[in-house]
Amino acid sequence: MPSKQNEQKIKAIVITILLAIVLVGAGAYGYFSETPSSTPSAPPSSSSNNSDYHSIKNQVNLLNQKLSSNPNDISLQQDLGNAYYDLATIARKVAPNEAREDYIQAIKYYQNVLNTKQDINVLTDMATAAFYSGQNDLAEKSYKQALKESPDFTQAYFNYGVFLSTIKKDDSTAISVWQTALEKEPNGPNADRLKQLITQTKDKLASQQKTDNPSADNPSNKTP
Repeated sequence: MPSKQNEQKIKAIVITILLAIVLVGAGAYGYFSETPSSTPSAPPSSSSNNSDYHSIKNQVNLLNQKLSSNPNDISLQQDLGNAYYDLATIARKVAPNEAREDYIQAIKYYQNVLNTKQDINVLTDMATAAFYSGQNDLAEKSYKQALKESPDFTQAYFNYGVFLSTIKKDDSTAISVWQTALEKEPNGPNADRLKQLITQTKDKLASQQKTDNPSADNPSNKTP
């Protein structure tokens, strides 16, 4: 079974796809792959996605059965929250009408876990599930809580920056958040992606400024 660190890394890649589309267009599929490349990788086949979807759905059903026999088992609830999160992520591709409800189910089980223990991974995952399910107030509150409880947890900075840029349309603060993450972990697993996000978002802001004030780059339009 993959480690929680690997799960967090995968979720960072997944959540970034939404922002990547905004910044660099449809050709960005695979841009945030394990080894960044200027050549986009091919998207997974629909048959592969369908297979993954049904496999995770079976896992969800099995965990629900186990939980019905042990309703107070926090470990099972955390596993079920993670399974619903993964199911929702795949469902966004193969069953988009189901994705939001799966994220909501993930949030429910994550909240049960957090009512019993503090877990920065669970809190950050819950924030991201809230982000994807449109519960923006819960997402922002949870990201801020995660950063307050674990100010060195760069994964929360990473995803919170994506939230700020895509949902709050606050690119300047997003850049600041990503820069903080990079300063805290300059050689971390997400360092290259953070640098890309910072550069792309700065370019986006510069382009917007030129559009809003076209005379700034045209001396002939300036009054002597």
